[in-house]
Amino acid sequence: MLRSMPATLLILALLFCGCAQSLYQQGRTAAEQGDNDAAIDLLYQAVEERPDDYRAWREIGLVWFRAGSYDKAEEVFAASNRIRPNALANLYLGLIFEDSGELDKAIRVYSAAARLQGSGKTKDMIEGRLRVLIDRQLTNEARQAVLQEESLDVGSLPPNSIAVINFDGSNLQSDLQPMALGLAEFVAMDLAKVAELKVLERIKINVILDELQISESNYANTAVGPRVGRLLGSSRIVLGSVNSTGADGFRIDGKLVKTTDGSVSGTRSWTGSLDEFFHVEKQFVFGILDTLGVEISKEERDAIEEVPTESFLAFMSYSKGLFYERRGLHSDAARLFRSAGDVDPGFIQATNLAGVMTNASSTSTGFEANVTTSFRSEDAQTGYGTVQSANLLNGNFITDTDLYWTHGSLPGAPPGGGSIWPGYGSIIIRGNFDAY
Repeated sequence: MLRSMPATLLILALLFCGCAQSLYQQGRTAAEQGDNDAAIDLLYQAVEERPDDYRAWREIGLVWFRAGSYDKAEEVFAASNRIRPNALANLYLGLIFEDSGELDKAIRVYSAAARLQGSGKTKDMIEGRLRVLIDRQLTNEARQAVLQEESLDVGSLPPNSIAVINFDGSNLQSDLQPMALGLAEFVAMDLAKVAELKVLERIKINVILDELQISESNYANTAVGPRVGRLLGSSRIVLGSVNSTGADGFRIDGKLVKTTDGSVSGTRSWTGSLDEFFHVEKQFVFGILDTLGVEISKEERDAIEEVPTESFLAFMSYSKGLFYERRGLHSDAARLFRSAGDVDPGFIQATNLAGVMTNASSTSTGFEANVTTSFRSEDAQTGYGTVQSANLLNGNFITDTDLYWTHGSLPGAPPGGGSIWPGYGSIIIRGNFDAY
């Protein structure tokens, strides 16, 4: 049997059929209107009705969080996660742990949030915040190492560990001095591509140099190498100095210092023009590997030979960004990293660091506002719209319990008869529901 009705009546039925809200949706609505007491009451009734609904528990957590009751929020976000691990609950747990200074816990749950979020802008924002916290943690570890310097055991240092100290660029003209920092960063990135080596984090190096009040002109001083290596937990230190060789040329001189006994191994000097800075940097890296006696695979060699950018202008903007980052001027650093990415859109490292610096310059409150907006935006791009879902549900075209829980009452038959069951016919609806 084929059931039919005029298209106009059908559309009116879909648009105006009952849309009584579930307890869960009523609680969300109350929260959005700022009525926290009503929201909490309704949402707790919702979890009594459906204890295994992770979304209702999560909504309770959001209300408690925005009311400043972080202990209660943590408890119910954890409950939501136990039912079904989800990105939003982990994100807010991260904000709670970040506020209390529990960086290890915050890093763990932010990592889970990024993994569960899949892909897109929201995931990128979470990963950016995650890097900020990891940098803070490394900073704390470096400062703690300085305080406990006397108790550090150099005999326990991993033999494959290596750290690249900031290169000395003090003899360059002032506008070129930041390139020494950029070259050291590139060298560290390339050495990290060798599986046999464990390259130490650059953020820790910067903190150690600052804590020991080592000036740039002493970065290449072999006498400081063993002490810095011990504090970093590195068995070897790469030192380097950058000098001009004329109007458009430069040279890198480097040395390897062994932390345990202070012995020094020299690497040959590498020279070239400023426009070919990337060739000079690559040759310097291969010289370090030769001095270490490390044999690399073809895949590792190919990876090292990849060039992040061939633009000297982009490289200098990147290097200046590192200079400002070291001084805690994150907004200025972000601007310069973005500039480097604008000059060379393929310079991914610069673009990524611009995002990190933007995150670093924002408070956790600012991060929450931005990432929550991003969550809503991405959620709005998937599934049915609220009005459409409720109407389709209540018109008995979609008998889905999750849609009911989100949007309203149990389904009822459309005017003119019972449900339209599969196999009995079809209805074609033309028009734009979004116009409603």
